[in-house]
Formats: sequence, C-alpha cells, structure tokens
Amino acid sequence: MGEALTYLPELIGALGSSVLVTALGFVVGGLLGIPLAIAKAGNVPVVGWLSRGFIELFRNTPLLVQLYLFYFGLGQLGLNVNPFFSTFIGLSLNNAAYTAEIFRAGFESVPTGQREASAALGMTSVQTFIYVVFKPALRNVLPALTNQLIILFLFSSVASIISYQELTNALRNIVSTTELTLPLFAIGAALYYVVSAIAALASRATERFAFRW
Repeated sequence: MGEALTYLPELIGALGSSVLVTALGFVVGGLLGIPLAIAKAGNVPVVGWLSRGFIELFRNTPLLVQLYLFYFGLGQLGLNVNPFFSTFIGLSLNNAAYTAEIFRAGFESVPTGQREASAALGMTSVQTFIYVVFKPALRNVLPALTNQLIILFLFSSVASIISYQELTNALRNIVSTTELTLPLFAIGAALYYVVSAIAALASRATERFAFRW
C-alpha cells in the first residue's frame, strides 16, 4: 500500500479531470434537459415527438456505445474530436435525456391550482413558469438530480476506453507498469466514494438552506 500511495498525487490530478468533465456534462445536460422536458409535455406534436425520440435514444443505448460513436464514428466522417470533447458531448447528451425526465416529473408534481392562481393574479406565462412551476419543481427533484450527478460521475470512468485522462484511465496505466492492482484500485474506489459523498452532502445542505421556504 505504501508504494501505491506514492501515486496519489497523480491519481488526484486524474480525479480532477473526472470531476471537470462530469460537472460540465451535468450543467450543459441539465440546461438541455429543461427545454426537452417542456417540449415533451407541450402541445406541439412534432416538437414533442422529436423530444421523445431524443430521450428514448440516449436513455436506451449504452453510454459506452455513444462515446464510441462520438470519438471513432465522427473520426471516420472526418471530424476528429479529441477524447475530452467526445466525453463532454457524450455525458452532456446522455445526461440531458435523463434530466429531461426528472424535470418533467418535477413540473407535473406542481399542483394545477397553483398555476391557475398565478393566472388569476395576472402573472405572465414566463413568470408563472419561473416562480410557480420551476422553483417548487427544482426543490422536488433535487434528490433525483443529485443521484443523476453521482451516477454521471461514476459513469465517466468509461471514458478511459477512449483514452481520456481521467481516474480510471490513470489507474489502468499505473497498474500496467507496477502490477499493484489491489492497492491502486482500492485507492481509486475510495476517491470515487469521497467525491460522491461530498456531492450528496452538498445536495442536503442546499436543500436545507436554499429551499427553506
């Protein structure tokens, strides 16, 4: 274990790459998920079908296959996308499909009476969505969004297959030269756990203080 710990700085640096691409994919995917949820629940058939098709496609195909398509598939079409951007695109679109369903459930959890009350008060549709629908829905779906963030972070490990320099890739490279499989992967598992635990604690703190109303 002592020899394995000497590689800890390198592993922490690779962990930072995992956290970075996960955070970017979660934010961008979340921003894409909101209009996808609205489109799916909307009254425009064509837009709704496109939204449903996107969600079903990315929810029902493996993330690894999606990364292969973005990295190797686009390369065959002459679009050379490096491992970081391939991972970012894959995580963002995959996350968008899942968060769209999370937000849709959250929007539907807001009672219809609240929307009717906002209309009676003369609020615009934008004001109604932001203050009456989105904020309460965000409070309701925060635990589900936190679970999605943690899952996305753990799933970022598949990016090692396309040589993105994240934690699992660093572990595989070091193990291939040192053969310290058990201690190194034990350290890697501990690092994944610590980050996931921090995300869960941050979510609880946010729920406690940001949504006290």
